[in-house]
Amino acid sequence: MLGLRSRWQAVITSTVVLSLLSSGVPVWAKQDGERRGHIQIEAREELSIDTASAKPGRSELMVIQLSGPVRQEWVDEIEGLGVTLGDYLPDYAYIGKLDRSQVKRKLEKLAYVTKVTPFQPVSKVAPALRSTLGKKRDVEVAVIGFDRRVDMRRTVNSLTLRDDVEDMQTPDDSEHISIGTMSGEALEDVIASDDVIAVVPVPANRLRNEVASGIIHADELSSSGYTGAGQLVGVADTGLDTGDEATVHPDFRGRIERLHAVGRPGDTSDLSGHGTHIAGSILGTGAASDGKYRGMAPDARLVMQAVETEDGGLETDVPTLLGQAYEDGARIHSDSWGADDEGAYSITSYLFDKFLWEHPDMTAIVAAGNVGDTGYQSIGSPATAKNVIAVGASESDRRRFGSQADDPDEVWRYSSRGLTEDGRIKPDIVAPGTSILSARSALAPGKNFDRIENDRYAYMTGTSMSAGILAGGVAQIRQFLEERGEKSPSAALVKAILLSSADDLAEDMRLQGYGRANLVNATKTSYKDVKEGIKTREKATYSVKVSDRSKPLAITLAWTDYPASLAAKRALVNDLNLTVTTPKGEKLNGNDFFEAPYNDEVDNLNNVEQIWIKEPQKGTYTVTVQGYNIPKGPQPYAIATTGEWTRSEPEEESPSKVREYNATLTVKKPYQEYRVRAMKKGILTVSAAWEEDADVDVYLYDSRNNLLASAAREDNPEQLEISLKKSGVYKIRVELKKGKQAKYHLRIAYPGY
Repeated sequence: MLGLRSRWQAVITSTVVLSLLSSGVPVWAKQDGERRGHIQIEAREELSIDTASAKPGRSELMVIQLSGPVRQEWVDEIEGLGVTLGDYLPDYAYIGKLDRSQVKRKLEKLAYVTKVTPFQPVSKVAPALRSTLGKKRDVEVAVIGFDRRVDMRRTVNSLTLRDDVEDMQTPDDSEHISIGTMSGEALEDVIASDDVIAVVPVPANRLRNEVASGIIHADELSSSGYTGAGQLVGVADTGLDTGDEATVHPDFRGRIERLHAVGRPGDTSDLSGHGTHIAGSILGTGAASDGKYRGMAPDARLVMQAVETEDGGLETDVPTLLGQAYEDGARIHSDSWGADDEGAYSITSYLFDKFLWEHPDMTAIVAAGNVGDTGYQSIGSPATAKNVIAVGASESDRRRFGSQADDPDEVWRYSSRGLTEDGRIKPDIVAPGTSILSARSALAPGKNFDRIENDRYAYMTGTSMSAGILAGGVAQIRQFLEERGEKSPSAALVKAILLSSADDLAEDMRLQGYGRANLVNATKTSYKDVKEGIKTREKATYSVKVSDRSKPLAITLAWTDYPASLAAKRALVNDLNLTVTTPKGEKLNGNDFFEAPYNDEVDNLNNVEQIWIKEPQKGTYTVTVQGYNIPKGPQPYAIATTGEWTRSEPEEESPSKVREYNATLTVKKPYQEYRVRAMKKGILTVSAAWEEDADVDVYLYDSRNNLLASAAREDNPEQLEISLKKSGVYKIRVELKKGKQAKYHLRIAYPGY
């Protein structure tokens, strides 16, 4: 099925195309404001689950497909019929549990329900596990239940023989998930249950510095007094030096809030050196070097969670780690570990997203991975989670150490690359990660480091180091925000500020994300933290003033999204849209900066959208945030810009004439046309509103029947605004695109005398 957005994409919708054509610039030529990568941001609208063939069986679980963006009144009516709604599935569908056939018939009669189909057991199994079905081979899996209040460990044990299942564990605060080992035979029994909606593999996590080996302006920020004071940083890593506060490395004395022995009971020492090095980059005081080798935020305090086990593995129970640090007071969490699972949205990614949705003031920083030499889509989980800040590695400036640290404006060749498996832009940002000098654990052998500086300090390389450096930078930014009166700044705000202010390295965005962190620029952004959120069809409008053309204009929208269903093939749940109108009337869409025109693709994949213009015009930009599809709302968001917030000032324009019409469109008479004569150049606006469950589009043509603009979304009302360049006759066409009929009210305002 070709989605409404795909159809809308084919229609030229803004005057930006007119300006390109009139200036004689071909639309395929590279323009100011383009980013490198040519990334597809608009996925085809379809049901995003794996519909592998299977014999239909009896089941109370159904996929309820809706006709378009989810409205709260639809959800209320469906649940009023006795349907229990579970996970949301892109696009516009839910997994629902129906206990009677009559309910299915009632559902199918609802005008906005297009289909009700059984949710087949085989669709619950991740493709990587299907080859094990029915076999005796054991696999480590996570079983996800339909009801979030039901203990899945009990359910799994009741469905299978005890001998087929081993060590089933339930993460804290996630009773509907059970993780353990089972045979392929047991797996067949589990997926047959209506209590189960997905079974996925468990990734094998490891550290993010396998090469063992003041670019972001943290030093400038520190000299201004932003040293992380009042900030608590949680670090899940191998441990901290000796693990004893009395004998710990001098750079951490007086900076430790708590030490948690997670991997080895009673032992928080660091035998590998990784955790000590990361912690030093975040908040080391430099006491052992007379202040020479300090971390980004030396006045922050540390919650270290020593996760390395006796056998050198990692104990990474995400809800426990994040919850423990949060209870201690940490609102920043650094995670320099993960699995190289080729862009997958894993159970680990899901658990990060779930916790961060429930605790929106917690910022999690995750290393992207170190296998970028294998190519694109090499980023691993949990860096693939929507709500974390995924950090890649740029090079340091230590030319004497060779090519991996000789150009700070390059991304390290081993830094793992995007996109994610479902096409999202990751990493989010990069920070220096090669030949990083930081604290050395007294218990770690010299072979674990790139180079040894002395008994107290050593060099290491990897995205682990980048994540630690950015975590320290986030401590500085949170201190700045709190001192500016932001109470409990959201993680979405921190992300929006960092991405708006990042330095563009002119690299492919699959390598650099939105750029390299620049902490000083971050403190110069204008921002809003909108915690009350918006719902489907709601809009918010802001004005941004640009007075300096010498620096790029960035406007970034970020939101902490609802955790994705692990039965879905795409991760985005709540879909917001960012649009910007320039001072010349050109309209731009968020993330559509890879190839002109910049208004023909609408992002339905990412929970970050940005407008980026290398050489912006001076003047006022109108910024609109729209709740396109919010099935799990309302959705809070944050927006940050390198411009300045301002109140919109009325432009000088010709007085408007207004015409209003009431009419009805039907299948037999699907469109109506109106003509107006503009007496001067100026602004023409059109608005069409209706009450029925229908879709109406509006088109504007000149006197030669050339399409100038359109409003062809699922908005109600549909609205368009265009700056007419000359007087003359213009035609407005109102057309029924979906539904049986639409009684509409049309308002046209255009330049008069």
